[in-house]
Amino acid sequence: MNLTDLLVDVAIETNAAIRTIASKLSLTASQAYHLLLIPFDGIPMSELAKKLGLDSSTLTRNISNLEKHNYISRKASNRDRRIQLIFLTKRGINAVADIENHLEEYNFNVLKLIDLDTQEALFTSLEKLSWALTCKQ
Repeated sequence: MNLTDLLVDVAIETNAAIRTIASKLSLTASQAYHLLLIPFDGIPMSELAKKLGLDSSTLTRNISNLEKHNYISRKASNRDRRIQLIFLTKRGINAVADIENHLEEYNFNVLKLIDLDTQEALFTSLEKLSWALTCKQ
């Protein structure tokens, strides 16, 4: 297998896990990804769109749906009123905690299958890969 094949396999398996977890919480995988990427101090919509790889109109529609279900709230930036900031509501914070708890359990069960030395190397490699992918954007 080459790197592309491995990354696709990891992405597919991770996405399947997130879909399953989101479904248990009556969310879509897309909604779960949106919520997971919103920091507690908020994020501009343009930055969230970039992180998710979505155009503005798609993100606006998705955010409106999350807002309708009280997972997030929008607020204009104090510095620039044209910038919309997205914040998690209490319900959104609870949903993120639930998603993260389920993901921790899932990851724990996966890591039990891998020896400790390989786990350490994996963490180091994934940190470097994550950094490189972020820089590439």
